[in-house]
Amino acid sequence: MVSRNQSIWPTLGFSLLGLAWCGWMAFPTSTPAPCLTSGCALFRGNAIGGISLWWIGGACFFLITILCLRGKKVAARFLSMVALALDAVLLLVMLFFAPCFDCLVVAALFGLVYYSLRGVRDGWFLAENNPSLLLPVWFGLFLANCVFAADETLPRYTLGGRSRQEVRLFFSPSCPACREALISFGESALLYPVAEASGDVDGIVKLQAQLSAGRPVREAVERSLDPSVPVPDMSVFRKALLHVQLLRNKALLLRQGFGSLPLIQVNGMPGFGAGSSKGHGQNETAPGGRAISPEGRARLSGSENRDSLQELLQGTGELASCRQGADASECREQRRSARP
Repeated sequence: MVSRNQSIWPTLGFSLLGLAWCGWMAFPTSTPAPCLTSGCALFRGNAIGGISLWWIGGACFFLITILCLRGKKVAARFLSMVALALDAVLLLVMLFFAPCFDCLVVAALFGLVYYSLRGVRDGWFLAENNPSLLLPVWFGLFLANCVFAADETLPRYTLGGRSRQEVRLFFSPSCPACREALISFGESALLYPVAEASGDVDGIVKLQAQLSAGRPVREAVERSLDPSVPVPDMSVFRKALLHVQLLRNKALLLRQGFGSLPLIQVNGMPGFGAGSSKGHGQNETAPGGRAISPEGRARLSGSENRDSLQELLQGTGELASCRQGADASECREQRRSARP
């Protein structure tokens, strides 16, 4: 028996919104749809049998709209259930690759359509005494993707007040090689602190305070290591937030395949790392990067560390300029000459 009290207006509203969103994705316009996460570029051009996923989603929303207008609520409910099941599969795939903000909008609208038809029963397949696990499973996958999307969208915690730099430096205050890297590249790099030892958080707070006071990086590093310099007071909330931000920086480091510090990255080039207190005695290899032998790591952690790091990234400024539209052959020559 189909519920006679089930209103079709919420379903029509969500379906029309879904149809409009899929149409915005499928047809190029002067105002492109927002792409807030890396998964947008990954999934936006996907197709099944040569048919764009946005066309398939739009057709599904269109059919649900037509079925509701014709009073075929059971058929609309069944179609929304099939769409939600397929969407759950896509959400599971995104968990293994990257969250797609555009896809999450469509997923939310499919979930709302399905939920708005929850009162529709046919006495057998959609019987009231047969609870479905589809919606809880879909919601769990949807929520997990939203968490990953938020983590990717929110800015990372950096020091020095800079926002755009070609060079990124991941470091830990307890790592000797990191301190040398800070002195060598800290004035022109975006600084990503990572807490590896128990006292690193205090060192990071002191370094942030020194840099905020306008001191040069070398002086700021020296004062942050000075035990006579007090640690700035922080509220419990700010300290908890700092721990979360540092944990996100470490997660970003590990997701890129690097397990030791410092890590120096230049846009358009692989990352280069020198060993920290962890991982000694092993070759450090990053995906797409170069292996650093234990001998090279030891050399980087010694007195020649600064010169070695400078040799490692010789020509950093020139390489960064290649991203500003320089001649391709000139960029290749610069990359060739920058290899130590």
